[in-house]
Amino acid sequence: MKFLDKILPEALKDNFTSSKYLKMEEIVLSYPKLKDRVNGRVEDRDKAIKNLKEIRAELSTTVFYGVEKFFDTTLAQLYDGFNFNENSIELKNYLNDHNVVLVPNHQSHADYVAINYMFFKKYKTTLYVAGGNNLNIFPIGPIFRKSGCFFIRRSFANDILYKLTLEAYLYYMLIEGNPIEFFFEGGRSRTGKLLQPRFGLYQMLIEAHKEIPLEKRRPLAFVPVSIVHEYVPEQKALARELDGGKKVKENAAQVFGLIRLFSYQFGHIHIALGKPIVIKEVEENLKLQTQRLAFECFTEVGKNMNVTPTSLLAMILLDEPTGALKWEEILQKARAIIQFCKKFQIPFTESLQDENFEKALGRSIDILIGNKKVEVIGTPQSGHVFYAIIEDSRKEILYFKNTVLHHFLVPWIVNMAWVKLFNGQIKNVDDLKKFFFAQRKQLVFEFYLPSIKEFQTKALDIISDAVSKPVESLDVCMELDHKELYQILSRVSPFARVNNYLLEAYYIAGLALIDLYRDQKEGFKLDTYTKKSKEVFEAEKRLKRVIKYPESFSIPLSKSSLQYYAHIKIVESKSGFYQIVDPEKLKLVVEGFEHDLTNQLILNVLT
Repeated sequence: MKFLDKILPEALKDNFTSSKYLKMEEIVLSYPKLKDRVNGRVEDRDKAIKNLKEIRAELSTTVFYGVEKFFDTTLAQLYDGFNFNENSIELKNYLNDHNVVLVPNHQSHADYVAINYMFFKKYKTTLYVAGGNNLNIFPIGPIFRKSGCFFIRRSFANDILYKLTLEAYLYYMLIEGNPIEFFFEGGRSRTGKLLQPRFGLYQMLIEAHKEIPLEKRRPLAFVPVSIVHEYVPEQKALARELDGGKKVKENAAQVFGLIRLFSYQFGHIHIALGKPIVIKEVEENLKLQTQRLAFECFTEVGKNMNVTPTSLLAMILLDEPTGALKWEEILQKARAIIQFCKKFQIPFTESLQDENFEKALGRSIDILIGNKKVEVIGTPQSGHVFYAIIEDSRKEILYFKNTVLHHFLVPWIVNMAWVKLFNGQIKNVDDLKKFFFAQRKQLVFEFYLPSIKEFQTKALDIISDAVSKPVESLDVCMELDHKELYQILSRVSPFARVNNYLLEAYYIAGLALIDLYRDQKEGFKLDTYTKKSKEVFEAEKRLKRVIKYPESFSIPLSKSSLQYYAHIKIVESKSGFYQIVDPEKLKLVVEGFEHDLTNQLILNVLT
């Protein structure tokens, strides 16, 4: 690769000047907590300096501009474009008078490139990015380091001196006013759903910021960043890991294998800034402050995750029980979903605005066809052309649906509730409240959800919009006439099946637990449970009774289902073993899932 021939020799040079390093070393070693730890001990001081050399970024303008020039050419061949939305946030002003820390979600190794590339193009400032030391491999490690990446060990809980050195390095970065970036999930999402935030770097930054002398201290601003890809380069590998395949360790061969990417099409990357969260002082309960900050950033990232043409197609094609749709049907469903987004402030890409709508969806379906994820059935000459996801690619496409699924959980639950109202399972307002509460309780192991109050408010907003009058409580819902109930059902019908694969997953898990209770009453290990779940899934799929979605089994889903059964006190975990403690309740819960899935099958016939 000619790029490496030009950049690598420069990246391998030790051109990080002694004056720069001495200043860095001096500030790092002056960090009060590290200074107290070292306390004149030469051995600890030497170890701290060694840690610093392992961690530090060594920005080289020569390497950075070389990388920028390379990506100016390369990214245009891989991607249709980059959309960077500030959402009316004047980030340039924050860069001038705050310590800015960007906290994006993490979908792909391409995130590093996309965010840093667009950040530099927009603000002419280099980001200093926290990267796992798994990426510090030849030849990309030296290039990343000279482009502003600093490397962090994946685990260092037992090495206090390393932790303090890292914290002291962050202290140095804040004093220097360098904008910092770290991926708050701690790793790439394998499912497309947001992962719960890790707290470590949040807390280190708050503590380091507190130690800066008041006269030099600027407010610390955490800026949530939402990034969504219309196609992820690592898609196939991520889907393989869902079925239990081992993560392939990063190596040089993978880097040189990137040339294969030029045979794929990746569409657009969409980056959106969220409202900055500013820390002015450290609270007495630092742990609680850190957790609150992390989840505020997490929630803001989720709120700004754009519905893209690919995620829209993924929802429509994956949810279709017959497996194939005409283009006109896809457009009709897509318009209904985007109309819902407009009404309820769900963000979607500029490309899905009215004048670009059909063209954007057309480009996205072409990418999926070209990447061999969607097949075309029939011919234009026959007048009957259908589009369907290739069976083996459903879990890959599910990734894109999962990136936005949290936006549509409430209408799905409203749909289920109204089906139960019609068939008499929900008879009064108490039944309705219990149903909403139970559904939220189940979904909490898949998504970070709004509070019960926020959840109910959104449901009432949807209902009010559907019947064109204010509905201010669930009690009022029980007074609606049949015409109004049908209006509500019609409004939420595009989301009737968006979460069905999760219902199936929890049903499969329950059947597996029933089998394990019968065969292993003394208890079982996690591996035994996931193996049994897969066996049950394969058997139920062959029966074609209630299991309709191939994506309803994966290792992450199997584990989160088990968490749910433990949370409702059906399963207990002790010393690595699981035991069913309430088999009667287990049976009732599984019957409930089966009833809900049967209702959905009836609904499919009706719609």
